[in-house]
Amino acid sequence: MRNFNNISATKGNNRGLFFQLSFFALIAIMSLFSGQISAQQTCTPSTTVTEGDLAPGGIVSFGVSSGPGSVTIDHINAGTGLQELTVVGMPTTAVMNIPAFAPGTFNPVVVNFTTPNPGLGVDFTLRAASSFYSIFIRVRCAETCTPFTTVTEGDLFPGGIVSFGVSSGPGSVTIDHINAGTGLQELTVVGVPTTAVMNIPAFAPDTFDPVVVTFTTPNPALPVDFTLRAASKFYAIFIRVRCNVITNQPKPDDGEPQEQ
Repeated sequence: MRNFNNISATKGNNRGLFFQLSFFALIAIMSLFSGQISAQQTCTPSTTVTEGDLAPGGIVSFGVSSGPGSVTIDHINAGTGLQELTVVGMPTTAVMNIPAFAPGTFNPVVVNFTTPNPGLGVDFTLRAASSFYSIFIRVRCAETCTPFTTVTEGDLFPGGIVSFGVSSGPGSVTIDHINAGTGLQELTVVGVPTTAVMNIPAFAPDTFDPVVVTFTTPNPALPVDFTLRAASKFYAIFIRVRCNVITNQPKPDDGEPQEQ
């Protein structure tokens, strides 16, 4: 009977340990996934500052800067300080977090935001005010374009097109060598593109795994156009990657605050 009790206790302890380890593993996976989503949804916005709805002098009363997923409002060290900071209208392309602050503060106040759908871009307006002056701050991020690709035979033996699969997603191009032959050996950018910044990840030569090239557009007002070269030992392809101009970008005459 004693042996049976010992065996039962051991099984119970093992079961408890199994559930504990499973729980911690689940937490770790959720944290990693959350971090990946956060990174995908963070952009550094452009800002357009215009005079507000109080006395003239708002623009010189506030400093405005931006960072990844944030806008910082900093009242100059004079006057009545920052009294109000609000969102204009009901934005649908971003979720904002305006922290609590002491009215009259001269400390910087950082507004954070996330983008539920980066494919739609970001466009919202903040209003910052002291007792006498105010500004409107229009905050925008470019849409993430999903490029169209044109694949042509490369500079090695004929047969490159049937050796590689090519697909695209928001801000990315995926190259996938078929599961035969010598695998992907080289992946490079042709020339020196000026309308996109590419990131080609490290990969093991001969890989048969998909390789995802990501890119950003320094100036979304210009079309994206660059070419990749993918090669195995015997076959190669050229991949021309293009995005059309994104039309809803900030313009010099487009600074008026918009009702969202």
